[in-house]
Amino acid sequence: MDLDRPISYGEYYHAAHLESLKLMDEQTEFALAPFFGGLISDITDMGAIPAGVASMLSVLADPPSAGLGGFAALTAGEFASETIRDLIKPGMSAAARKINRGALETWLTASQGTSLHLRGKIDDEYYNLVMASEGYDPSIGEQFKTAMTPYPTIPEIMRFARYHGDPENTKDEVWKRFNVPVDDYDIHEWLTLQVLTTDQVHKLFRRETITEQQADEMLKQIGWRGESVDHVKDSGWIVPNPMLITQGLLHIGTEKDQLTEAIRKADIHPDHAETYLDAILTKPPTLDVVAYELRQSNSLYGLDESLGKIGIHPDYFEMYKELSNVIPPVSDIITMAVREVFTPEIAERFGQYEDFPEPLEDWAGKKGLSKEWAERYWAAHWSLPSATQGFSMLHRGVIDQTELNMLLRAQDVMPFWRDKLTQIAYRPLTRVDVRRMYKRAYSMQTVSMKHIWNTVTIRKKPAR
Repeated sequence: MDLDRPISYGEYYHAAHLESLKLMDEQTEFALAPFFGGLISDITDMGAIPAGVASMLSVLADPPSAGLGGFAALTAGEFASETIRDLIKPGMSAAARKINRGALETWLTASQGTSLHLRGKIDDEYYNLVMASEGYDPSIGEQFKTAMTPYPTIPEIMRFARYHGDPENTKDEVWKRFNVPVDDYDIHEWLTLQVLTTDQVHKLFRRETITEQQADEMLKQIGWRGESVDHVKDSGWIVPNPMLITQGLLHIGTEKDQLTEAIRKADIHPDHAETYLDAILTKPPTLDVVAYELRQSNSLYGLDESLGKIGIHPDYFEMYKELSNVIPPVSDIITMAVREVFTPEIAERFGQYEDFPEPLEDWAGKKGLSKEWAERYWAAHWSLPSATQGFSMLHRGVIDQTELNMLLRAQDVMPFWRDKLTQIAYRPLTRVDVRRMYKRAYSMQTVSMKHIWNTVTIRKKPAR
């Protein structure tokens, strides 16, 4: 048959039919080509699409010949169908919900009904109705409920069996409650057994209960491999805290570099190791710092910096400077008072400030004493004549009564006793002296015989 040169009616008819099909394909391709071209233009990265798919889309966008019209129509129809379905899905869902609200046809499932019945939330009648609506026979429904009832797991059953049967052989007790496969029983049982933890293994190793080889084997059984075994063993040892290890190394004279390295190994960040070392080293007490700065200079020009290094807040620097100016103890102040230090005219009369050595001011300043207090200490340090020596000076006319009272006050004699001590300081006349004075009439005009007689403290003998 030669359709290009038809002879019979059948050939003419068949040739015309093929021509019409070709024309229809061309029209279909012409109509759908822009659609596929638009799809291709929306794809930003054609390189990400497999080469075969990209080639097919290119052919559909620009068909080389007739014959692809049917395929193009089918592809476009499928794409349009998927698109329309996604677009109308929200509306159809809303319509379905509206219908369901009106019909109220949805029931509880068998699982939901069984769960509620086991919890006592629905009665038997309603439960049987739910199961019947799901198509379950009552006997089957009971079996379904039994299957849905919570049941212990295999590990829980094995734990129960160890407490309520033979702990070394749990099979009989377990098989009463669960049909654990014989081939898998050992696996299930082993998974329920307790095993040593990493810490427990290392503790046994530290206590030398097990050897290092045994420890390695146990750690591998736990799940450690290769170098991790050695790392775990190393990390299990207790490292002293940074402060203790620093104190120990300082005791044996360790260098600073080794100290900071040890501090880093004790979990202190390397960037802060030196700072930590500076922080934990013992600092002098505040009083020692003040005493040191006083020895350097009475002006205390370096005290602020030294106090800041030991952690004193700057707000308290002036307070420590003020407290560095020592005030003598109360007992010393009292001694100064009774030695007339606070009565300058008397102190000057007695020459108490004389011979004050200039170096004493410097050395007293190093102890925190001002020049005034140093001079007062000097004025109060002199040794005083004794009271007896004072009485002798009074009797000989060296001093008068006022100066004697000043001496007694400096000797800490209470005012009440001063005149009384002065009165007994005179030597009383003897009996012989009294008789002689009487015979010779010494001073009889001014001294009564009775007074003289009383001063000798002679009592009359009682009459017989």
